[in-house]
Order: sequence, then C-alpha cells, then structure tokens
Amino acid sequence: MKPLAVLIMLGLVAVQVVARYRWGFLYEKEWQAAHILLGFAMCFGVLGLFHGRELFRHLTRRTWIVLATATGVFLLFWYFGRMDAYGRYWNALIPRDGHFAPIYAFAYFALAAVFFRLLLPFLTARWLLGMRPGELGLRASHNPHPPTVRRVWVVYLLLFLGVLPFVLQVSFTAAFQAKYPLCREIVSPDGGIALSHFLAYQAFYILIFVSGEGFWRGYITFGLERDLGLYGLVLMVVPYVTGHFGKPLPETLGAIAAGMTLGFLALKHRSMWLGVAIHYGVALSMDLLSIRANGFVIYPG
Repeated sequence: MKPLAVLIMLGLVAVQVVARYRWGFLYEKEWQAAHILLGFAMCFGVLGLFHGRELFRHLTRRTWIVLATATGVFLLFWYFGRMDAYGRYWNALIPRDGHFAPIYAFAYFALAAVFFRLLLPFLTARWLLGMRPGELGLRASHNPHPPTVRRVWVVYLLLFLGVLPFVLQVSFTAAFQAKYPLCREIVSPDGGIALSHFLAYQAFYILIFVSGEGFWRGYITFGLERDLGLYGLVLMVVPYVTGHFGKPLPETLGAIAAGMTLGFLALKHRSMWLGVAIHYGVALSMDLLSIRANGFVIYPG
C-alpha cells in the first residue's frame, strides 16, 4: 500500500462531498448510484496511476462480487428501506392509533437495515464467496492474536472520548438540532418524549448500527481485504459516506475519517462489535445532547 495514494483517494472523496453540499453537484437522492460509481472510478483511477495494470490483473472474482452486490443492496436499502419509503408504501396501510405508532416508520427503517445490510450480504458471502459470518467480523474468536482483542477496547474508548467534544460543539448548531433525535416522530408538539417511545426507539436504533457495521466493516471491508488490503477501506468509505448524505456536512465529512478508522481497527482484531459499541455510543450522545439543546423533556409514559 502507498499512503500517498490513500490520501489522494480520500481527498477526492472529500471534494465530492463538498461539491454536493456546497455546489449542489448531483444533489438529489436519485443520484446516489452516480455518486458511488464516481467515487469507485476515482479510486480505481488513482490505484491505476500508482500501480498500473498489475493491480487490476491481481483482482479476483471476489472483489467484483463484493463491490457489485454491496452497491446493489445499499441502493435497495437507500430507496426502499428508509423512513421516507415507509411513508410512501406502508403508512396508509397501517393504523396510526397504537401507542407505539410514532416509532413505526423508524422500526421499519431498522428492520429493513437488518434485511438489506446484514441478511442479504451475509447470505451472498456464504453462497457465492464461501465466507462464513465469523470471517466477516461477527465474532472475535478468529483473531490469531487474542491479547490484541483484550486490549483493543481501550483504543475504542479513547476514540469515543476524543469524538465527544466535537459532538458537544456541533450540538449547538441549528442543523444538528433539526436532525436529531433521528426519530423526530417521538417528539410531541409540546416538546415531550414518552420514556417508552424513547426506549423502543433506542432498541431499534441499535439494530441500525449492528447491520451497518456488519455491512461496512464486515461484508465490504473483509470481503475486499484479500485482494486490496488497506486500499479496500477507501472503497468501503465511498458508499459509506454517501449513506450520510442528508446529515450535516461536518458529520458527513467526519464519516470519511470514522469509516477508515473503524475499518482499520476491525481488520486488526477481526471483529466489528466494538465498532457497534462506539458508533451507538456516539449516536446516543447525539440524541441526548439534541434533546437537551432543543429543550425537549422525557417523561414517564
């Protein structure tokens, strides 16, 4: 791996993100596939400049299957698995008078994430690539250096503590307060949030990060590792960053560094579960800070 090639690829991804947010480049959600393909093309272009045709002759069927299926299931999830899709296809068919009606759309989002980002990719890995779930980060017992597993949680804890000041800073911005908590339907017109709604929402929220880490740091990262090594992390980051489109620009740009860091750590200790923990910890902090900044009140109910 050549570090300069990685830096150039990440820089191009960052420029692509800024171009979308600041200049409206392929801004509408219908252009999601174009953003992913453009990102892949830029990355492979840089790899070609640094390594020539030899790199492409080295790539096996596994790499192309992972990239193609990951892009496909991600786009299916993007267009049919999110909360706006629930509003288009299911909202009119499901009664809205139940106690947990405010979280129906978010529950659909979480369950769709499990189906598209966990079940389908891991079935593909088993049937087409012959890779078992443990090889894709679903457990740490495959790590050839168990002591690393025992110590690595300290690294994740330090990362979490390092991110918190930035989360606290952006929690005072209007964009942040308008976006979080992610399930805005649990907030009543008077700014109240029923505790039962909040807990149910958080239970489904965890599934978002289990499926996400299984997809990004599991299926894609481990699936590309054999042919591309650490270069595979950059290719994983391309769709990962586009999955943050719609969130505040600093968070989307931060996803570049977060994706690379979590992917690198997952490769080192062969597991995605500590990535789930830190990702959910940050998300919960963002929700709680947003609730506080907006003046919302959680009450028993």
